[in-house]
Amino acid sequence: MQSLKLSALDLRGRLMLASVVLLALTMLSPQATLPRRVFDLFFVLDITQSMNVRDYMQEGTSISRLEFSKKAMRETLRDLPCGSTVALGMFTERGTQNIVRPLEVCAHFSALDQTIDHMDWRMAWAADSFITHGVLSGIEQTAKLGPGYHLVFFTDGHQAPPSNPDYLPKFEGKPGEVDGMLVGTGKEELSRIPKLDEHDNIIGYWELEEVMRFATFGMYTPKSVHEMEQDQEVIEGEEVYLNSRNASHGRNPAEDTKANLSGLDEKSLKQLAEAAGLKYTRLETLRGFARDATAAGMATWRSGKTDLRPWFALPAMLLILAFFMPPRFFDFVQQHLRFKKR
Repeated sequence: MQSLKLSALDLRGRLMLASVVLLALTMLSPQATLPRRVFDLFFVLDITQSMNVRDYMQEGTSISRLEFSKKAMRETLRDLPCGSTVALGMFTERGTQNIVRPLEVCAHFSALDQTIDHMDWRMAWAADSFITHGVLSGIEQTAKLGPGYHLVFFTDGHQAPPSNPDYLPKFEGKPGEVDGMLVGTGKEELSRIPKLDEHDNIIGYWELEEVMRFATFGMYTPKSVHEMEQDQEVIEGEEVYLNSRNASHGRNPAEDTKANLSGLDEKSLKQLAEAAGLKYTRLETLRGFARDATAAGMATWRSGKTDLRPWFALPAMLLILAFFMPPRFFDFVQQHLRFKKR
């Protein structure tokens, strides 16, 4: 019986010695260059005013598309492994602007997180919102960041003013050459677009007569007299004649009467994503989006410095726990080892 106790004490001493050695190695912050899965993402946020529509709910409070998109970006940032890089951009009018060059997420987490938190609709340099132009511009910007970068473009697809499909730019690159996703924000149901004060309080809503209801760019599409006579709409029971010669963009009564409302234009975004070789996903939950953004298809394998501290710290913790096990545990271990030797 005495020999068993001595053996248990001796084994305990060896366990403690091994744990001390492992913890000492952990304190040295060991690293190794190993291949690993990382992510290179270019987050682009639509900051036009339709993104201020509050059609998300979080913890019983309504939240805007803009704020919910920012929360999704920050949630994903926390899931990215060290060695991943993130660039940030914003879209308004017809262009995507890169505001933060690629930064490694662990070394610059606070800077990236705070920058996303401060991205704001007031930063818009123009009021128009031509989504197709913005996405194509985003693809160009992503390609300039380097190979392996993925575009992640948050938008509700709201066109302001409504665009003429005949004059939308066409994607002329190779579909899928720049990978990534279009992230549809908001609900498909139309909602009023709010006006906000300097504290983001709603002080009113945009009315139909206050918004531009049609685009003013593009060449005139010749029409016959008969076709022009067909350009009419009924507003509040009155038939109104629309002169297409003064609307070379073409007119769409449905868009004209709802230009001050905004809903997720999922159909257009899916078509645009398919043409450019991007994936389309709908932003519904923060965790769901984070999983989509860190899926295997969005990853890149790259050799880089890997922190080995967890590989030493975890075994050390297990050895310390074993040190406090009752003597019966050590008896069982010794008997098991003897059985193995036989």
